[in-house]
Amino acid sequence: MRTSIVSAAVLALGLGCLSTGPAAAKPAAEELPAAPALSGFSVLPADTFVPGSEPSGAFLDGRTTPAYPGQPVQGFSGVHAAGDGTWLAMSDNGFGNKANSRDFLLAVHRIAPDLDGGETQVLDTMHLSDPEGHIPWDIWRDGGCEAAGDLPAGYECPVPDRVLTGGDFDLESMQVAEDGTLWFGEEFGPYLLHTDAEGRLLEAPIKLPGVTSPSDPDPEAPAANLANSKGFEGMAIAPNSRTLYPMLEGATDEDKTAGLAADRRIYEVTLGAGSTATTFTREYLRYRMEAADHNVGDFIAINAHEFLVIERDDTQGTEADFKRIYLVDTRDRDRDGYVDKRELVDLMDVADPQGLASEDGTYRMPYFTIEDLEILDENTIAVLNDNNYRATGGRGEDVVDVTEFATIDLPEDLRVDHRLLPGAVEGRQGGTHGPSRPGETPAHSATAAVSWVDSMVLPE
Repeated sequence: MRTSIVSAAVLALGLGCLSTGPAAAKPAAEELPAAPALSGFSVLPADTFVPGSEPSGAFLDGRTTPAYPGQPVQGFSGVHAAGDGTWLAMSDNGFGNKANSRDFLLAVHRIAPDLDGGETQVLDTMHLSDPEGHIPWDIWRDGGCEAAGDLPAGYECPVPDRVLTGGDFDLESMQVAEDGTLWFGEEFGPYLLHTDAEGRLLEAPIKLPGVTSPSDPDPEAPAANLANSKGFEGMAIAPNSRTLYPMLEGATDEDKTAGLAADRRIYEVTLGAGSTATTFTREYLRYRMEAADHNVGDFIAINAHEFLVIERDDTQGTEADFKRIYLVDTRDRDRDGYVDKRELVDLMDVADPQGLASEDGTYRMPYFTIEDLEILDENTIAVLNDNNYRATGGRGEDVVDVTEFATIDLPEDLRVDHRLLPGAVEGRQGGTHGPSRPGETPAHSATAAVSWVDSMVLPE
């Protein structure tokens, strides 16, 4: 049996023995740039397809045959650096919505960007599936297609195999836990999905209590109180791998009614261990957007109480305006009821001293969706856009959007917990025990999890 892409890329996620060691040492203070500066750049061409994959795009408007000869490698909404030059990159639901993405297979790819200004290569692809039937309703490739009444002429339902598609879930965030399993945040529910290293679902989808999207696939879901495509856009994992922090892209109806349309909720999820189930604690923090119509692009942890978030507007191309990364502190030092935030990077104004991606010395990321963040070391981050294949407009009205992969050196050191750095040899708990095999329970108790409230208490 072939090695899973998670096992192959697990080298520097603190989950396996192939690690190449910690990330490169940070530069001396005098070597830091005066402002955020582009240090690496790579492009994945738009028309990149999984080799030997089945056709897709049969449900796009006006089709009589599938639009594409295979499965496009696109829509990256979550990434993880492996520390050896390869990355895990997660595609979202496919072609933009539930109805037109039913033949797009949910996937995680292993990629290798040439950050000297070259192309990004796709090394392997893993598809998500539910072979044990944890999902309690019909999915597209097992009952859903047969029950559909709007199949395109000539389309034949696939042989039931319980592979998951963009008609089932809309993946928007991904984290790798200490035991080698994967956690996905998605928007249709919104739900959390938990898979093994081969992408096989380990338990039923975990629903966010009290919040429902109009696209929730559960036929018994309550009335919607969250707009479509505003579910879990970003999702951080605690350094000790015991807690997830999924963040909504949009405001709930309750917050809108209360005059809090600029609020975005950051939830706390305690990961299960042994017989203890993974649970939402019902605690959440509030992040205030700079404008109510802004969206969250991604949300990742730096340490137990500091995070990075992408906040962006809905403009693109020559109209692109607000695309920024903020440093967030959940301790709420000013006690205003919101997490603290300060601007870290303006993605429309990044110095490009090497001319890797610009002719005028300034790199701009003018895309409608910028949805990927990763930490490389104390003062280097990576940022990628979701190209919404086959969208146009980022680099020209008729130019098909590519996936741009940018690394940015910061003018300051972040206080990064070493367990979140690529190449960390030990598990995220920092112990000496070895990593669990995929599907095994981590060697810790859920009752020992760091408290959400405790994480906000200022140290003495």
